[in-house]
Amino acid sequence: MVEVQGNPVKKFLIKQFLPIGFVIGVVVALVWPTPGDYLYHIMVPSHDPADKPWKLMSTLHICIIFFNFGVTLETSELKTAFKSWQVLLMGFTMILFGTAVTGFIPLHMNFQPEAFGIGLAIFAACPTSLSQGVTVVIQSYGNSALALLLVVTTNLVGIVSTPMWVKILLGGGDVKLDAVDLLVKLIVSILCPLVVGKGLRELVPFVRAFAAKYKVPLYMWTNFQVIMIVWETMSSSRHELLKREVGEIIGAILAAILQHMFFLVLSTIIAWFSSFIFRMKDAERKAFIIMSAQKSLPTAVVIISYLNGLDQGLTAIPCIVFYVLQLFIDSFIGSSWAGKYEKIDELRQKYAAELAELAKMDPEDAPAASDTSKPTHVTSSRTELASPDGEDTVSLLANQDPR
Repeated sequence: MVEVQGNPVKKFLIKQFLPIGFVIGVVVALVWPTPGDYLYHIMVPSHDPADKPWKLMSTLHICIIFFNFGVTLETSELKTAFKSWQVLLMGFTMILFGTAVTGFIPLHMNFQPEAFGIGLAIFAACPTSLSQGVTVVIQSYGNSALALLLVVTTNLVGIVSTPMWVKILLGGGDVKLDAVDLLVKLIVSILCPLVVGKGLRELVPFVRAFAAKYKVPLYMWTNFQVIMIVWETMSSSRHELLKREVGEIIGAILAAILQHMFFLVLSTIIAWFSSFIFRMKDAERKAFIIMSAQKSLPTAVVIISYLNGLDQGLTAIPCIVFYVLQLFIDSFIGSSWAGKYEKIDELRQKYAAELAELAKMDPEDAPAASDTSKPTHVTSSRTELASPDGEDTVSLLANQDPR
């Protein structure tokens, strides 16, 4: 999350920009779907006629998101993320195996229509979301570099693992993916923009200065791309949604909420048990929980498009509902997590003078070692302002960055 200066209304609007924009996008998509549906279906033919065409706007939005991530990504954050290899391995396993196994549950819940259960099972087998998760991790003061690594690694490996899981879940159905085509699209939409953005940050001083000066606008511009993706996706699916009975849609919504909440609870429990094995920092824990609970809609749609003998429109509906709801739910969770750091920042400002004096205190001016009561008092004062990870507030807030 970024630090925002200004009146309370401005702070609220910027902090809640993602969920507010999300609500507006969904409402507009349902009331007037034509513009979003038109943008969603703008296609660019692939070089190979046998490959599926590119969705221009979706690809463009994802490219902008990851270019912004690269421009704002500190090298120190990447180094820290690689040091958190235990959490990276946990997240990788949880996303591609732990949540995928749960795909058997919706298949045995007697959904009407049956395609809804199949859609939720396929979604469980998908890698983590391409952009939503990282955005929420940034919003909640989580480890965004770790979240980026989970996006890249799970989506690349997911090209192979997701079709395998779908075959297992559906009992050996006819699932074929053009791995090369999907790999190229992931490289173009994720890796290339990320590398270009990071390269410009490191090689062009103006870009680094620009990213530091306009951190809030860049943050909102990134969120706007996520809102556009959801608006266009909902607009394109609106006619399928309205074809269904109200009870069926409510059932799909409740099932998607329960599935996502189950992923969140499962990830939280695993993170808690892991704390007995190794020390997981608060920022790492947030990245692990959010990224493990989110799923990639583009991957699910590609998988569904290659399935034979299914109503693809009905199968995609629960995936779209899950995709929409995961951002709603996780955005509010991220905002509540961010509130803790904002309170710490208020305390830092309140006691800024005292903390500055403590920081400048010369050992010769400090109380004698024999007088144990005063040093203990100073230590406890700093401990009261400590973060859950054991870092003092000054260090925590100094190192805190929206990326």
